[in-house]
Amino acid sequence: MHFISQTRYNPSIGADDYYYRIKESVRDLTGRVHSYVLLNVGFMTPRLKPGQVRDIAVCLNWLSEHRDEQDLFGDAMSRYDETVRSRACEYWQRMVDLGTVDRAQKIIEESRPKAERLVDVDTMEHTDAREVGAEWICLQAIRELEIDRFLEKEGWSEIQINTALAQLITRTVYSPSELKSLDIMRENSAVCELLTGSQEWQPGFHATYEVAPALFGLKDKLEDHLCRRTDSLFNVTNRIALFDLTNFYFEGRKEGSKKARHGRSKEKRKDCKLLVLALCINAAGFIRYSCILAGNTADPDSLPAMVDTLAARCRVSVSPQQRVLVCLDAGIATEDNLVKIKEKGYDYLCVSRSRLKDYELEADAETVKVLDSRRQEISLTRVRHEEGGDYYLEINSPGKQLKEESMNRLFKERFEKELDKARESLTKKGGKKTYEKVIERVGRAIQKYPSISKYYVIDYIRDEKNPKNMGDIQWRIAVPENVDRLSGIYFLRTNRDKLDEKTTWDYYNLIREIECTNRQLKTDLNLRPIYHQKDDRSDAHLFMGLLAYWIVNTIRYRMKVINEKKEMEANKDKKPGEKRKHYPTPYWTEIVRRMSTQKAVTTEAVNALGEKVQVRLCSTPKKEAADIYEMLGYKKMPFWRKIKVCSTQ
Repeated sequence: MHFISQTRYNPSIGADDYYYRIKESVRDLTGRVHSYVLLNVGFMTPRLKPGQVRDIAVCLNWLSEHRDEQDLFGDAMSRYDETVRSRACEYWQRMVDLGTVDRAQKIIEESRPKAERLVDVDTMEHTDAREVGAEWICLQAIRELEIDRFLEKEGWSEIQINTALAQLITRTVYSPSELKSLDIMRENSAVCELLTGSQEWQPGFHATYEVAPALFGLKDKLEDHLCRRTDSLFNVTNRIALFDLTNFYFEGRKEGSKKARHGRSKEKRKDCKLLVLALCINAAGFIRYSCILAGNTADPDSLPAMVDTLAARCRVSVSPQQRVLVCLDAGIATEDNLVKIKEKGYDYLCVSRSRLKDYELEADAETVKVLDSRRQEISLTRVRHEEGGDYYLEINSPGKQLKEESMNRLFKERFEKELDKARESLTKKGGKKTYEKVIERVGRAIQKYPSISKYYVIDYIRDEKNPKNMGDIQWRIAVPENVDRLSGIYFLRTNRDKLDEKTTWDYYNLIREIECTNRQLKTDLNLRPIYHQKDDRSDAHLFMGLLAYWIVNTIRYRMKVINEKKEMEANKDKKPGEKRKHYPTPYWTEIVRRMSTQKAVTTEAVNALGEKVQVRLCSTPKKEAADIYEMLGYKKMPFWRKIKVCSTQ
């Protein structure tokens, strides 16, 4: 404390005099100096000497420092004269009454919150940076699907649910093994923090390995819950069902497995054993039915079981006005399976397994022009309907025609090359010359290239000198124009009579949805190859991938609906022939890439108090990620800021 004075007019003496104030200066915790008036003393009458004024300030400072002592006005002030002591006591009491003696302490305490946040930039460092964007949209999709509530109703504890969701989100975003997922949760991903709010919690080793089998044990209940939930969320009617099969190959010999078998691999891995996944999805891409079958299951053999469970999964009437339309690929569409579908009360739409030969187009049929997936024009024409038979639609695709003609030329060259080799061997030393052996060799070539060899007429000429041997082989194409006559033409087949050409084509092209599903399962979600050795673990592995697909399709379907609305709005005023705007829905790997720009990071620094300050921040999403949040209607930030202050000692 100290005195300051200024000259003012003193009316009591009628002249200028010194007007005194008691001030104090204090430095707060941030280092800022505050100077303020504690007491307006006024004019001192009688006037004191400068030394006495200085001594009063000394006494006031002593009183401030020893205010908690009982003998506050004791011997320490006895060395000052009575005037100094009495004035010091008077001013002190006035400041006590005004409450200004504690102002310094209040200023210091008021500066503490700011001092805690005032950091030394030289001590600043960033630690524990983790991925948060893709994990956050997955968690919001899971809560939208109410998977956590389902598990809670099944009696799962909170820690079991968090473990399952952490494993499921990690599986969806990164597609790792169980062991690798633990490393990702510990080092790369903020998924555990999103679930529990704590950076320290992480699922246990054994608990992580038990998640997939435990979820597979609830397969039927969980799939039924997800079917009902997606129907409610997106108003799905399930009037169309899409059937298809795909397979997944194993790494390893898989000895002792009852399901792993050699079969026709979609990836051309003839050396590996397979598992077959049968899927039924609706037009929105959501799974209605799934079944894991032995690897040698043929495509047509899987359909009966799928049809038997379709009604329960779709939950729609099979009345004539509301019959479900089953779209399936030619590989499954055998005559027996089509009969099975009709017996169950469904309609079907498929590619005809064989090309119609003697057919006529409807006399008044109008050829409808549409664009295929590559924006190439194709023609649709209705075939004359026979009483009691199915309805056929001729598809004439110039793009497919070019492809098939090119393949025919390639097969023609290869087939004739085989015939040339067989002919040349007749004159070579050690070559096959026996009549029966040569016919067998040509027969193998015919079997290898059946699509082109059927157009050839082959003449076998015996050797005149040795009738047991082949003398020559001659061939020709009987009717050359027939080779490419039907190129680019195929037929759609249905038993539903009230479908026009454009609707039939659009419905059939929904089969691309299940192809997209298989591509996402295998590529985006990395379900192949399978490394598990036990059948139950392999089944659980595939089911975990299907659950991940539910999450992915929930996200992508929302984006797809928004993009379709944007396309309609952007193209509503376009004239025919004008370039139309297209808003494709990105695949899951691209969505993950865009969302990976959002991170959670801890920033550490020492503040003005010498304490270590830890600030946990979530970065603001970049434009591409923010657009995804906006399309989905999800929250952009899982959290804003978490501050923790601790001692540096």
